[in-house]
This record gives sequence, structure tokens and C-alpha cells, in this order.
Amino acid sequence: MSSSSQRSATSGRHILVALWMGCEFGRDALAGIRKEISARSLDWRLRFVNTSGACVGAADWMLRRKILDGVISCFNDQNAAISSALRRAGVPTVNLSRDRFVAVPAAARRHTAFVELDTAAVVRDAVRHFRERTGFRSFGFVECESGAGWSQIRGDACMAELRSLGLRCERFRQGGAPATRGGSPRGRGQRGGRRNSGPDYAALARWLRALEKPAAVLAANDSTGADVLAVCGESGIAVPRDVAVLGMDDDPAYCLLSVPNMSSVRFDGRDAGRKCVAALASMIAGAPPPASPIFYGAHSIRQRASTGAVSTSGALVQKALDFINAYACSGATTADVVRHLGVSRSLATMRFRQLRGESILEAITARRVVEARHLLRESGKTVEDIAEVCGFSGPGPFRRVFFAATGKTPGAYRMDSRRR
Repeated sequence: MSSSSQRSATSGRHILVALWMGCEFGRDALAGIRKEISARSLDWRLRFVNTSGACVGAADWMLRRKILDGVISCFNDQNAAISSALRRAGVPTVNLSRDRFVAVPAAARRHTAFVELDTAAVVRDAVRHFRERTGFRSFGFVECESGAGWSQIRGDACMAELRSLGLRCERFRQGGAPATRGGSPRGRGQRGGRRNSGPDYAALARWLRALEKPAAVLAANDSTGADVLAVCGESGIAVPRDVAVLGMDDDPAYCLLSVPNMSSVRFDGRDAGRKCVAALASMIAGAPPPASPIFYGAHSIRQRASTGAVSTSGALVQKALDFINAYACSGATTADVVRHLGVSRSLATMRFRQLRGESILEAITARRVVEARHLLRESGKTVEDIAEVCGFSGPGPFRRVFFAATGKTPGAYRMDSRRR
């Protein structure tokens, strides 16, 4: 522990707070820090800076004067000079990060706590927001044009969440990388680096036009979401009828100037700020930093025109889809779905056809095929066993349906999957 940390508990503490103020999250985090300090009646004197360079200067000045008792910063992982100086001085530090557990030396972890975004939980909220609206036929994720690591982490979480629900998902990587399907990995050495001077609007337009409509697109951040909306407008793609767009960060500079105004996930910066203060206060009192990251999540999703309002028809179809996802492989029929909805068969059939462009039976069959493909890739079950597990009446019907959906027999699909 630093010499300044050994002062009497009754004396004031000098705390360096370094946060980027370029978005709502930074301002919310600062408000949460101030509120938690007041709630705990902590005698802390804050030195606030909002750039990495200013953080270096302030930390160096405070260390030389031996008045630095603790740090809350979002810049520690970006500047080796800060991390090295704080590590040598043994100053308790809270690293406020968005999306990842930062790779820092083992020695630094002895006095560093990590407060991070629960990316998986945030993505689940975003997907739920889409699924409450209409029966989308496809989903997609658009990375930011710089290809930053946090953008890739959000994309990975989005793809994993959609796959877990058995939903079709595609991914667009900007900055010179081609549009991709299924989230195939990039080449080595590209993570986190800027690969292009700006977004590839032409490639993004082609990718958006190729999506099966209606489509739901989650953007890595609001700047990326604004690009998506601009390209939709210039390409004649109706929002939200053909493509619904949801950003992340809830930055008014992008959300309210986009046409139409963009819905966005607002991270809980205030909760993040409060957790930073709690962790730092504990370490100043002599406790070791938590071994695992402390997570915060989304505060809310700000509903605007780019994702549209929840319709009665959309809610009915989504209720049907949830039932199909849960019970299609257990032998569920169209009659079972209609009974679950509590409406007439004609109304259920009509609404499903209007919003999905397919019948309820076709959706049941598609869900069974998705599960069959998974089992053919990942398990050693026989075709007969898979037919039974997925709710088909026998191997013969299974083979016919599978070939119609994929253009391959189950055996050929399994061989190709393993070869890849």
C-alpha cells in the first residue's frame, strides 16, 4: 500500500478520477461517483480529468507530491505510463472498462479492481427488445468501422445469443473486411486496430440489401447505427418496416440527429460509478481487490422510431415463435400453437403469414431443421435418433424435409460440417 494510503482514516483522501466525457456514459458514471461518495460520507477530494494525456500528467504530479490515495479511471489499460507508475507506487486503482477484463501485469492486479460492462446481459436485453416487436426473419450485427476490440466482443455476444435462440444471424465487419455470415474469425493481427479511414458505405449497403426482410440490426455503437440508418435512407430501405436499427450508448448527438431517430441501449453509468467508489473505498481501507470483475449492465433501452412500437400482431406472433422454439422438437403442431395463443386458427394463421411470410407449420418445421443441423454437427447420434429427437415422424420424412431445406441429405451435411 502507498504511503499516502496509510494515513489516518479520518483524514481526507485525494482521488484522481479520469473519465472520457464524449458520451452520456461518462457523465452518468461521474454522477454515480459523486452520489456514492456523498451517500458514504467519504472525505474525498476529487481531481477530475477527461483525457488519457491529462490523466498521465495529473497522476505524475500527484504521485510526486505524495497526495494520490486512489484512482478511478477508464484510461489505465490504454496508457502504459499510467499503469506502470501506479503499480510502482501501490496506489489502489479501479479500472472502469466497457466490455472486457483488461490484460494487465499480475503485479498490477494486486491493487487494481475492474468494473466492467456485462456485455452478454446487455445483448440479451437488446435481442429481447427486437423480439418484442415483430417476427423478424433475420438478425444482424454491424461492427464499428475501426474494428475495435470492444466492438468485436459485442458482436461475439450478439452472435452467441441469437444462435442460442435458434435464430438466423449475420455479421458485417467494416474497414475493408468483407461482409461475413456466421461470425467467422478475422485474420491475426487485426484485433483492435484501425484498418480504414472510414466506413465502407457501399459494402454496408450491399449487406443490408441482402438481409432477409424484415431484419433487425444491432449496431456496435450509436455512431455505427447512424451510418446504418443513413445507408438505409440512401438505398431506399424502409426503417423500421424492412430493417429495424438499435444502437448502443444512447448518445443524443447520434440518436436524435439520425433519420429516423434511433433507439439505443443506455448503459447504467450511474451504477458503474457507484460500484467504482465501493471497490476503491474497500481497497483504501486495506481489503484486497476483488479477484473477478464487478459487472454493471444496461440502464434502459430508449425507444425511438428506428425500431418501431410494439404492435398487437407482433406480440401475438412472437408469443407463437417462443412456443415453437420451446416445443417444436417435442411434437408440437399448428393446433398446439393456436391453443397456446388463445385466438382463432384463422386469426393466428393470418397474422403469422402477414408478419413472417410463412405458415405456422413451416415455422415449426424450420425450428426442427435448425436443431437437426446442430445435432448433425455436434453429436454422434444416428439419423434415426435425430429424427425422433427433433420431432419428425420418422427417418424418411426427416430426410425429405432436411434435403428440401438444405439441399443436402443429413449424411452429406454431417460429412461437410466435419470436413470444415
